[in-house]
Amino acid sequence: MDWRPFMRLTRRMLGHVAAGMAAMGATRAEAGSSAAPVIAWGSPGRGDGQFKEPRSLAIEPGGSLLVVDSGNERIQRFSREGIFLSSWGRPGSGPGEFTYVSGIAVDATGDVYVTETGGAKRVQRFSPSGRFREAWAAPGITRGTDFEKEVAPFVTAGMVLRGPRAIAIGPDGTIYTAWTHLSNGLIRVLSSWICCQAPDGAVTSVIDKIASDGVHVYEIAGLAVDRTGRMVISETDRYAMEDAGDSRLEIVVGGFEPQTPNPIGPISTYASLIVGRLGTGSDEFRSPAGVAFGRDGEIYVADAGLNRVQKLDPDGRPVASWGRPCGVSCVPGMDAFEVTAGNGIGEFSDPHGIAVDDDGTIFVADTGNHRIVRIDQD
Repeated sequence: MDWRPFMRLTRRMLGHVAAGMAAMGATRAEAGSSAAPVIAWGSPGRGDGQFKEPRSLAIEPGGSLLVVDSGNERIQRFSREGIFLSSWGRPGSGPGEFTYVSGIAVDATGDVYVTETGGAKRVQRFSPSGRFREAWAAPGITRGTDFEKEVAPFVTAGMVLRGPRAIAIGPDGTIYTAWTHLSNGLIRVLSSWICCQAPDGAVTSVIDKIASDGVHVYEIAGLAVDRTGRMVISETDRYAMEDAGDSRLEIVVGGFEPQTPNPIGPISTYASLIVGRLGTGSDEFRSPAGVAFGRDGEIYVADAGLNRVQKLDPDGRPVASWGRPCGVSCVPGMDAFEVTAGNGIGEFSDPHGIAVDDDGTIFVADTGNHRIVRIDQD
């Protein structure tokens, strides 16, 4: 690969913008399978423009980038050039506070929805400026600001409800959240499902992720819905209690049809296209995390277990990738994660979040490197 020397870009602005950019130290270089220009910003820390394990991303209607700064329990907002704009949130369980903040989505009005996997195990909704509006916990519990509601009706013996990990909002305003039940030892995934809620909070259907054999359960790591309502789900089979079971994408090619009633909402059936499997090839994954759609229906995947980003066409065929190639060094007995991890420009370490704007610019939450990476496609 023909790497160009990278150069340091430092932008100094007034007030907190100056401090944020000084902390970030944005860097530009050429990288990726298509030699696309890459900009990276961020460093470990708690200051403006610094991160501790950023996990999810969302793009606002005006083009700004929202970052789930998971380890710092807050949301940060940046311009597309990486200039710090604002932030909100702190550790806790009150309004506007977070405990293991995980997913983020923005609706057509600019309202921001944030999920918490731990603590209150809830979804919080904010105004575009970050002002708290409302929150709700497990599906079926009345939406509002009462955080003391119990989730016990949705937890059976030997099961622990983990809060929503991923969230997406459809073009009609439907809110999709991914939930998981774990064993009491928090090791094995016992059930996994997507809750579909109307904008007013009414549960319209539930999508059960137990495989057709009734045994294997796919844990959902990422959700995305495009402007036509098509959904893509990234998932890993956790039945075997392995670090990375069978990994794949599921592209929903038909609508959800409610079938079987249950206490939460009607179980829905749907038609889907399965893409990929566990492996290191161009059409394979290892613990895929965040997913996103491009303007023309192409699919982008943060392939966390292989420290790369993959681009697929609308039917799931590989088109391009960014990150250190696995190559011949990925042989049996060697850990592909360790082989492919890196902190140089064009390299990733455990990337979890991904977002793509209408111009095709890719933003990646490079979780292990505590930074954000922007890839400008041709």
